[in-house]
Amino acid sequence: MNLLETVLDFIFPPVCGFCGKMGEGNLCAKCRKNIIHSNGYFNQLDFYQGKDTFIDEHFYLFSYSELIREKILQYKFDDRAYLANTIYEFFMNNEKLYGFLKKYDIMIPIPISSSRKRERGYNQSEILARKISKMAGIPIETQVLKKQKNNQPQSSLNKQQRRENVKNVYKVQNELKIQDKKILLFDDIYTTGSTANECARILKIANCQMVGILTIAKD
Repeated sequence: MNLLETVLDFIFPPVCGFCGKMGEGNLCAKCRKNIIHSNGYFNQLDFYQGKDTFIDEHFYLFSYSELIREKILQYKFDDRAYLANTIYEFFMNNEKLYGFLKKYDIMIPIPISSSRKRERGYNQSEILARKISKMAGIPIETQVLKKQKNNQPQSSLNKQQRRENVKNVYKVQNELKIQDKKILLFDDIYTTGSTANECARILKIANCQMVGILTIAKD
């Protein structure tokens, strides 16, 4: 557990991140039921093939809509890092997810730029990735994939613009750590897949064996 996770667990009591109810941990039974009912608890695994696709497979829990969309946006942009504990509840004790995770050697959270991390105070994907890594017993690496420039936010662009916007934004270092390894990327949202695909592309150039991605939701 890193320093930020320790601080979050100490400062924030175990209250439901959706309704604020105390006494039932980070996600109360009522909200769990409502979220699964309204968003659909997909546990969906998608496979990708094609000459321009470098991701091998994608596992996600939810459609990016309604309550899940609201909470992910709050988690990313409204200084609510404590919501990691609530979102993590959906990854825990998930048998289908465990079957997906066990094939991978290393987990890598999609990095954000240094300036954006200073602005937010945390990388939202890294916090959750660390929790899932510990749960599944998969080593996490944050010193292999780096974001070397702060590009325009993807959310403001169309599909073609997103592809162009991520070119030459990421780099791989410490290549020996990933050679012949099965790499699992982690991110919060999968929209067009441009960011994940670019990361997978440069990881495969560095001779990893395969690249999958795990996300909370898919748009």
